[in-house]
Amino acid sequence: MSSKTATYNQEGIRRKMLISVEDYQRMGAAGVFSDKPRVELIDGEIYAMSPFTPDHNGHVDKVSRFFNKALFDEILVRTQGSVRIDEYSEPEPDITILRFSENFYRDNQATAKDIYLIIEVAVHTLETDRTVKKRKYAEAHIPEYWIVIPSKEAVEVYRKPEDGDYLEKNTYHKGDEWLFEAFKLKLKGTDLLI
Repeated sequence: MSSKTATYNQEGIRRKMLISVEDYQRMGAAGVFSDKPRVELIDGEIYAMSPFTPDHNGHVDKVSRFFNKALFDEILVRTQGSVRIDEYSEPEPDITILRFSENFYRDNQATAKDIYLIIEVAVHTLETDRTVKKRKYAEAHIPEYWIVIPSKEAVEVYRKPEDGDYLEKNTYHKGDEWLFEAFKLKLKGTDLLI
């Protein structure tokens, strides 16, 4: 096992053992999660994921359709699939816009260097998406991170990752337009929001 070993701090208090991506993958292959809710690995810890709702699914499908139509020959759109962010994190974003791969990443997990954009649809997960996920994606230097917030009919767009945070944040609504920087693709809120 390549997990970090439990250690003790200066006060003699035991620290938790973190699970590596490799161990997490082995656990999945062994069926450890087969009768459990959906999970993802972040910073060496396994988190249960929120169940899908029709509102969530509808927005994920609309976002996926938009990017597949707009950039079909240039990218891969991964919906609710895992990406390897670092040695101890393999989250499952709602949408990941990846560099095109002829074998669709069949032999190797997509990593941070393969990612143009990550999008989370925040129906019940807004706090986590704005804190834990945003920090993790910024630390991995994901160039753009968007949070679609159906209840507010808004999309938060984060850019310029530096020191575990994004230096730029903008909020757009249904009538607003902005660019997906990597492709200079113009889009508007109605392209992503139902």
